[in-house]
Amino acid sequence: MKKMEQQSEQKIELVGKNNFKIIQDQFNYRFSLDSILLAEFIKLKYKEKMMDLGTGCGIIPMMVYDPDKECTIYGVEIQDCLADIARKNVSLNHLEDKMIMIREDMRNLPKGFKAESFDVVTANPPYITKGRGKQSERGEQLLARHEINVTMEDLVSIGYYLLKKRGRFYLIHRADCLVPVMMVLKKYLLEPKLLQFVYTRKDGLAKRFLLEARKEGGTELKVLQPIFLKR
Repeated sequence: MKKMEQQSEQKIELVGKNNFKIIQDQFNYRFSLDSILLAEFIKLKYKEKMMDLGTGCGIIPMMVYDPDKECTIYGVEIQDCLADIARKNVSLNHLEDKMIMIREDMRNLPKGFKAESFDVVTANPPYITKGRGKQSERGEQLLARHEINVTMEDLVSIGYYLLKKRGRFYLIHRADCLVPVMMVLKKYLLEPKLLQFVYTRKDGLAKRFLLEARKEGGTELKVLQPIFLKR
């Protein structure tokens, strides 16, 4: 990523194959490598409609967007500051007719969208169960990393509601949470289809997994070649 300019506490960086401009707040929550890994894992088809749950600054929509596919992409973010940055990022890249950033609690999405409205739902969810882990982060970091406003089951149930039959749910999560995450997905008829583990180094344990699940899909699961961040 190439640094471009500084605006008080915010910096603009270029990201993705389109070199979109992304505003990041230097002193609050910033997008992580997990968001980039997930964005690279997501596959959109021509004219599909996508919802990114907990979009933060809108990094995942920005990275998956392909002008040739003519997709419409939504992002929802509960935190005012991050939702405002996400909207600015859309305007900065002149994507107002292709991306819509919503400041809202994702649990309220069923009030604003009909069931089965989306082809794809994506999420880089909070990894830490409420009441566990360090609680010393600043507000934005705390909400992004801890299950305070939303649980894994909340995310999956919202995904099930929004997705069309055979629609795809993409997420990244901690490798040691694979079994409980899969159990929740299957409870809501989101069948795991593609699985890819992410390793920090080749001789270590998997740290993350990337998963594609399909609404009311078959039971075949393909395990892809792993990703090694360091050789």
